[in-house]
Amino acid sequence: MKAVRKWRAPATIASVFALATGALALTPGYAAASTHQCGNHTVVYEYEVEPGKPKSKINIPIKQIVAQGTTCTAAFKLVNALYDGKSSSGKPEGFTCKLGKFKVPRGSVPEVCSKGPKKVQFAGKGG
Repeated sequence: MKAVRKWRAPATIASVFALATGALALTPGYAAASTHQCGNHTVVYEYEVEPGKPKSKINIPIKQIVAQGTTCTAAFKLVNALYDGKSSSGKPEGFTCKLGKFKVPRGSVPEVCSKGPKKVQFAGKGG
């Protein structure tokens, strides 16, 4: 019986600590969203030079794609929608895009697109 009394206080403290840690883990925004380093991607932009002629293609390299709170496939889909010239609003899938503040290779422009907890950052081709 003395052994039970001896461990009752530490067991109570440990269980309270475990409950508090579990509550913090379930709090929205507390846990960092998963981040994926997606690497580089090439977007093929097609444009019409003359009516009736085959379309010309330009490969646009997009570098340092990082997806936070979403998958690399979704990030590639977003980058394709931004650069393929088919999006009339310039903001595909409800994302808002702005200039980013991170280091990029020379000749590239840092861009960050976000929608709620989802964030995609990449180095687009500069002019």
